[in-house]
Amino acid sequence: MRYLICYDITEDDVRNKIVRYLEEFAFRLQYSVFTCDVDAKTAAAIWQDLLNIVAESEKGAVLMSPLCKTCEKNLKLSGKPLEEEKGFLVV
Repeated sequence: MRYLICYDITEDDVRNKIVRYLEEFAFRLQYSVFTCDVDAKTAAAIWQDLLNIVAESEKGAVLMSPLCKTCEKNLKLSGKPLEEEKGFLVV
């Protein structure tokens, strides 16, 4: 399943940890928005890792949401994604 991951973190060191972590397996749509295709078990592990990292932040927030096929098909983005991903159409 595809997941949407977003964060809002002001501390550079914590934000950089999140970015380095997500760049290992996720597709970057915008500076603080990523998507990835993983199974439920992997998604749960990713969520726990993100919680552990963002816990270092005083005001940081992270969101991870599954995207069903209908949601994915109806996803809209204005502008060009920061990365190109084969097989993923952003309208």
